[in-house]
Amino acid sequence: MSFTSTRWRDVWIAAGSNAVTNMGSFLVLTTLMLTLQEEGRGGPAVAAVIIAEALPIVLLAAITGRLADRVDSRLLLLVAGGVQVGACLALSAVDGMVPRVALLTLVFVGTAIAQPVRQALMMTMASREDLPKASGIAQTAGSIGAIAGPAVAGFAQDGLGTQATLRVAAVAFSATIIAGLSLRTRRGGDQRPADARAETAPVRMDGLLRVVTIGFAVVVGCIAAANVVEVFYVKETLGASSSAYGVINSMWTVGMIAGTWITARLIRRAGDTSIVAGAFIALALTCAVLAVSSLAPEVAWIVPLWLLGGGLNGAENVQVFTVFGRRAPEHARGRLSARLNAAVQGAALFGFAMGGLVLEWWQPRTVLAAGGVLGVLAVLAIAPWIRTAVRRERQETHRITDPSRISAQDSTENPDPALDGATADARAQQASAK
Repeated sequence: MSFTSTRWRDVWIAAGSNAVTNMGSFLVLTTLMLTLQEEGRGGPAVAAVIIAEALPIVLLAAITGRLADRVDSRLLLLVAGGVQVGACLALSAVDGMVPRVALLTLVFVGTAIAQPVRQALMMTMASREDLPKASGIAQTAGSIGAIAGPAVAGFAQDGLGTQATLRVAAVAFSATIIAGLSLRTRRGGDQRPADARAETAPVRMDGLLRVVTIGFAVVVGCIAAANVVEVFYVKETLGASSSAYGVINSMWTVGMIAGTWITARLIRRAGDTSIVAGAFIALALTCAVLAVSSLAPEVAWIVPLWLLGGGLNGAENVQVFTVFGRRAPEHARGRLSARLNAAVQGAALFGFAMGGLVLEWWQPRTVLAAGGVLGVLAVLAIAPWIRTAVRRERQETHRITDPSRISAQDSTENPDPALDGATADARAQQASAK
């Protein structure tokens, strides 16, 4: 087994806490969206809720990434959990659009702090070869929470009401605090190596990570409107109840679990360039599924389409996590994770705003179709850039693994991430030193 026993234990603790807090996040979001829809509020109100989720991750990325690399991870998780619990309890006690959005934003300030800390810790817990497996565990746990959240919210909204459901979500967020107290693997603070403490130069992504970050952000920006229109499409266009909406919404996440584990097994020994190419293919197919789902004549058709789309989404998540875990320098994983999250969420904010705006004039079915088609076109548009970056990386790897430059017994398949700007000779020396 590649993990030490302590780190294996920590992987499961981190995954378990992620499952519970993810359930809390989806409880809050689904409950508020259902409440707003039942109050007769339109697309802009739902878009505001979704924007409140993403905005802290975008605006605070530079701060939270730096904190994740420099401050004790235990302290950060305790603070983040406290913010989530307190803000969610306050949210359960207010009415009105403005206080709801303000407190929801504060809930996700806690998420913005915790997210890069969790991601960097998971990359530290796993060996290079086991990154896909660790990602599979984390993604599955998060998916379980995402399945439970909308389903519980749908039934709780019908049976308990908004306030009681939000209090349950507040309890779920306490899992972040429990994880902070339980994890033995720690980053930041006194755990930082001396060279990382002395670092002053800005951290930069290498070419392949840059392609993944910008490319995914562009495509997600095109399809993000689907998140805004989904509740209207399923409930109003297709005529589903709140309970049925919660169950149907969970089908996407059920598919994610299957896609996560199939992909984790397939890419364990795959090269970074192959993983990146596969991630963009899966992303294009996800967009195509959204476009096809807009043609559904009745709600039953959404279930298999959501399962397929979720499976592709799970594949993308594992591939991106694996590439970042392999190529991001250990001392900069928090900052690069926050940068990736900010780029994707920032593009999504644009999509959310556009979705809420055009829903005033277009039917949900039309918005969903347009988002899916635009996503496919975006992947096709950036395909030449992806191909160029992949070809350049393969040429670089070939130079490193040339038998005349390294000894025969050296293994440099998917070499560990080198510092950005390093020459091929420096990377070859790094490979030879292993």
